[in-house]
Amino acid sequence: MRRSSGFKRKDRVASEIKKAVSQILEVESGNEHLKMVTLTDVEITKDLRIAKIYVSSSLSSISHEATIDELRNAAGFIKKNLAKKVRLKYMPKLVFEYDNSIDHGFKIDGILKEIKK
Repeated sequence: MRRSSGFKRKDRVASEIKKAVSQILEVESGNEHLKMVTLTDVEITKDLRIAKIYVSSSLSSISHEATIDELRNAAGFIKKNLAKKVRLKYMPKLVFEYDNSIDHGFKIDGILKEIKK
């Protein structure tokens, strides 16, 4: 009987993709806007064909849509470099989504500070 290690393969692959894409954006992209993007989570389908990458940006001067558009435009570059770092039979399609949870957290924090006053 085979024992379960607690982590599924898709979770391990998602973790490796998150580390690799973070490094690609920060070090290899050369785009200042992409260097300011933070990866918050990566979800991958069971068949490892689609990786949904959740991001947030610390730049308030650029809209969420513009951040996602830049990531979509750079998806080929990211996927090419990702293939060099993570060895998989099939490289998953990269889908970028903006993660509003950080913005939501700041909004709640602001409300709590108002209540405290």
